[in-house]
Amino acid sequence: MNWMDLKEFVKEEKAQGSWSSVYLILVVAIAVLILITVIKPMFQQSQQVRETFNEQVSNPGN
Repeated sequence: MNWMDLKEFVKEEKAQGSWSSVYLILVVAIAVLILITVIKPMFQQSQQVRETFNEQVSNPGN
Protein backbone atom coordinates (compact mmCIF):
# COMPACT_ATOMS: atom_id res chain seq x y z
CA MET A 1 0.00 0.00 0.00
CA ASN A 2 1.55 3.28 -1.06
CA TRP A 3 0.97 6.78 0.25
CA MET A 4 -1.80 7.64 -2.24
CA ASP A 5 -3.74 4.48 -1.39
CA LEU A 6 -3.48 5.38 2.28
CA LYS A 7 -4.75 8.90 1.62
CA GLU A 8 -7.73 7.51 -0.31
CA PHE A 9 -8.46 5.02 2.47
CA VAL A 10 -8.49 7.78 5.08
CA LYS A 11 -10.88 9.83 2.91
CA GLU A 12 -13.35 6.96 2.63
CA GLU A 13 -16.40 7.05 4.87
CA LYS A 14 -15.73 3.53 6.11
CA ALA A 15 -12.35 4.53 7.49
CA GLN A 16 -13.78 7.64 9.08
CA GLY A 17 -16.55 5.61 10.64
CA SER A 18 -14.11 3.17 12.16
CA TRP A 19 -12.02 6.01 13.57
CA SER A 20 -15.08 7.66 15.07
CA SER A 21 -15.99 4.41 16.79
CA VAL A 22 -12.45 4.19 18.16
CA TYR A 23 -12.76 7.72 19.50
CA LEU A 24 -16.16 6.89 20.97
CA ILE A 25 -14.73 3.86 22.78
CA LEU A 26 -11.87 5.99 24.13
CA VAL A 27 -14.28 8.68 25.36
CA VAL A 28 -16.51 6.10 27.04
CA ALA A 29 -13.50 4.43 28.69
CA ILE A 30 -12.25 7.76 30.02
CA ALA A 31 -15.73 8.65 31.31
CA VAL A 32 -16.02 5.29 33.09
CA LEU A 33 -12.62 5.77 34.73
CA ILE A 34 -13.58 9.26 35.89
CA LEU A 35 -16.89 8.01 37.28
CA ILE A 36 -15.15 5.17 39.12
CA THR A 37 -12.61 7.54 40.66
CA VAL A 38 -15.39 9.88 41.82
CA ILE A 39 -18.11 7.44 42.89
CA LYS A 40 -15.99 4.76 44.59
CA PRO A 41 -14.70 7.12 47.32
CA MET A 42 -18.25 8.36 47.87
CA PHE A 43 -19.44 4.81 48.58
CA GLN A 44 -16.47 4.16 50.86
CA GLN A 45 -17.17 7.37 52.78
CA SER A 46 -20.87 6.57 53.12
CA GLN A 47 -19.99 3.09 54.41
CA GLN A 48 -17.70 4.62 57.05
CA VAL A 49 -20.45 7.05 58.10
CA ARG A 50 -22.91 4.17 58.33
CA GLU A 51 -20.51 2.10 60.47
CA THR A 52 -19.96 5.09 62.77
CA PHE A 53 -23.70 5.63 63.04
CA ASN A 54 -24.30 1.93 63.82
CA GLU A 55 -21.63 2.03 66.52
CA GLN A 56 -23.23 5.11 68.08
CA VAL A 57 -26.69 3.54 68.00
CA SER A 58 -25.51 0.25 69.50
CA ASN A 59 -23.47 2.01 72.24
CA PRO A 60 -25.45 5.16 73.11
CA GLY A 61 -23.80 5.67 76.53
CA ASN A 62 -20.21 5.44 75.31
